[in-house]
Amino acid sequence: MITIKELAQRLNLSPSTVSKALHDYPGIGLVTKEKVKALAKELHYVPNQAAIHFKQQKTFTLGVILPSLLDQFYSLAVNGIENYTMDHDYSVLICQSHENVEREKQLLSIMQRNRVDGLIISVTKNTTDYSHITDLQRSGVPVVFFVRKPTQLPCHNVTSDVYKGALEAVELLIKRGHRRIGYINGPVSWVASTERFLGYRDALLQHEIAYDPTLVKVSDLTSGGNHGAIKALLASPQPPTAILAFKDYVMLDALQYLKKARAATDGQAIEFIGFGALPLFEYLDKQPLASIQEQPYQIGEKAANLLLDLIRNPGAEIPFQQVALPCNLKVY
Repeated sequence: MITIKELAQRLNLSPSTVSKALHDYPGIGLVTKEKVKALAKELHYVPNQAAIHFKQQKTFTLGVILPSLLDQFYSLAVNGIENYTMDHDYSVLICQSHENVEREKQLLSIMQRNRVDGLIISVTKNTTDYSHITDLQRSGVPVVFFVRKPTQLPCHNVTSDVYKGALEAVELLIKRGHRRIGYINGPVSWVASTERFLGYRDALLQHEIAYDPTLVKVSDLTSGGNHGAIKALLASPQPPTAILAFKDYVMLDALQYLKKARAATDGQAIEFIGFGALPLFEYLDKQPLASIQEQPYQIGEKAANLLLDLIRNPGAEIPFQQVALPCNLKVY
């Protein structure tokens, strides 16, 4: 592989002059620049990025930690992150925590050892202590959270306006005549769970429907937890006629349970709305009533945009930004 030193020897120039010519330094003459670049092209010279990064004290690499790429939401968000960062000459190191806190901590150490310039993270559903993340921030690495906003931790965060999404979903169910509307929520420690719940509750109250706590069940978002939540709702003295689900896959687990326990509904169909708008719904013979469509790709783009702003302005006092992109209610 050709080096700057070899280019310099062939042109009878100093290595520093060749380097400056390749980087268009204003003090280098146009003729010299053209000669250097022509020879570099002829010999297929490739810059030593490691040396450039060392000199600039940057790796031009961003870290991304998320629960699982099997979740379509995160796959789409990563597409947004990658496309945006590539357009700005950054690469991305992507890791999955698989909802394991210890693994998340290990991944933070890997990111730090690889000297990423910044981190985009969606924490595990079990993360309650953020010291491993704040330690990274104290070392000078900016962090942007996305989707799962930490509780009681000032931060930059990009997510969906799930409050309004839940509110509009429940309003649709009310317009269709439902008064007993159940809700399967996610972990209560999540900000997203609280915001969804508030949207659900406020829609009921705005339409003068009394909030009934027996119609709200919490799931850990595993299949077993989702089955347990729908089973508990059906066991209510007055079961719901419609259900809002935390995510579409929660709704699918509930529908699976209903199919096996059809007698529990006395033959009455239950209408469902979830979050996610999974593409597979377009191909189902029996579709849900609706789904709340988020913007994962745009969330990824915005998180990357915000992180690059922080990287380019080290030491600047940038107020913590809370970005919530709008949802769209997709009726099938």
